[in-house]
Amino acid sequence: MIADSVSSQHISVKDPFDLNATMESGQVFRWEIVDRVWYAGVLEQQGVLLRRANDGLIVRSKGNALEAVAMFFRLEDDLHTIFTEVSSDRFVAEAFQKNQGLRILRQEAWECLVSFICSSVSNIPKIKRSLRALAKMYGNPVEIDGHILYAFPAPERLAAVTEDELRDLGLGFRAKYLVDLSSIVASGIVDFCKLREATYQEAKESLIKLPGVGEKVADCVLAFSLDKLEGFPIDRWVRRSLEERYPPAKRMNYTELRSWAQNKWGRNSGYVQQYLFQDKRLEGK
Repeated sequence: MIADSVSSQHISVKDPFDLNATMESGQVFRWEIVDRVWYAGVLEQQGVLLRRANDGLIVRSKGNALEAVAMFFRLEDDLHTIFTEVSSDRFVAEAFQKNQGLRILRQEAWECLVSFICSSVSNIPKIKRSLRALAKMYGNPVEIDGHILYAFPAPERLAAVTEDELRDLGLGFRAKYLVDLSSIVASGIVDFCKLREATYQEAKESLIKLPGVGEKVADCVLAFSLDKLEGFPIDRWVRRSLEERYPPAKRMNYTELRSWAQNKWGRNSGYVQQYLFQDKRLEGK
């Protein structure tokens, strides 16, 4: 059937674009490399394979996935303009120069929220294992070029799962948060579309009321899903980077440091955070 045939399409990217750096930058956890050159994942419930081309990306899918890919990589963002606006700060300019082409992603909000709840007191390899196990157990299988992927399970599906079942997947103390959160989101109380249209502060206040969501998790979801590029998640790598470069940072708590960063970098704060994170995390590797 034509609907089941896989086709290759090309999408142009004008700005510097580093597919590997973006996918391995701690924003997403379920994309994997297959056949040595393709990133395989699920966008809008369909399997997608991505490979870098000289002037953009090669996209393989069973339907037209170009719009979904462009949205996912925020291809409307002008990295040249963003770099120009932040380059007066030499530390940030150096981080941008060393990590050219790293992009902030626009992820599906539910998966993004669960991902960063699962990231609490964890590391990237463990987060990846937990989320892949969660999707394989409760998500729908999706096939692309002989590779079986799994769509992320809907909140309604996870609301029917017990805490013990989630603990068996390695989620630990996060299991209870996820059970409670799934029920809340499945009930319709949380409207991610409205949160995307709300202000940063309004959206953040709504998110931190949810089980397992503190300031950092909220800022990750705001920056990496809900179009709040002023979001400035602060983990140990970002804090380390800021404290080494800006002495006043050593005396600030999370809220103070996030506000300081937003006042300094404004609408580009999310990008600055991601470049500082990547630069510090990869230092010495």
